[in-house]
Amino acid sequence: MKNLGSYKITRQGQITLPAEARKELALNEGDTVDIYSSDDLLVIKKRRDPVQVFEELAVKTTERFKRQKITRENVTKEIENVRKGS
Repeated sequence: MKNLGSYKITRQGQITLPAEARKELALNEGDTVDIYSSDDLLVIKKRRDPVQVFEELAVKTTERFKRQKITRENVTKEIENVRKGS
């Protein structure tokens, strides 16, 4: 994890994200971020469009299935086995 410096909080509780951080996360005006905390640590994560996340996951899954030679028939058979309790 990179240290991007120290910043003061304004009276309104705001900070300015450094240009380097905005560039790394491809953050633009109007984007939404999620903020997570644990003890004295804050993590800022760019919120991603769920459809985009799903599409990326589908591409990765398809590539992995091709590499492992898993077919639609294999998946259908496994689903049927699970439903039957086999």
